[in-house]
Amino acid sequence: MTGETEMRKLALLSTAVFILLSAMGSWTPGQAQDLAWCRKFKGALTCTYDTRAQCRASVSGRQGTCVPNPRR
Repeated sequence: MTGETEMRKLALLSTAVFILLSAMGSWTPGQAQDLAWCRKFKGALTCTYDTRAQCRASVSGRQGTCVPNPRR
């Protein structure tokens, strides 16, 4: 029984590692930082918005402004 239990644990562990690595490969920081609209705050740009409306909703009630991504 011990060998069978260890094999099950190993199979579950390898499945978990595979799922984790697959999820990590589908997202890259460069993609997330190069969208059409940026929030500008204290000179720093955070370009994580597809639309101006998304950016404006994010800065609503907070400091910062929305500007088109200068890298596009």
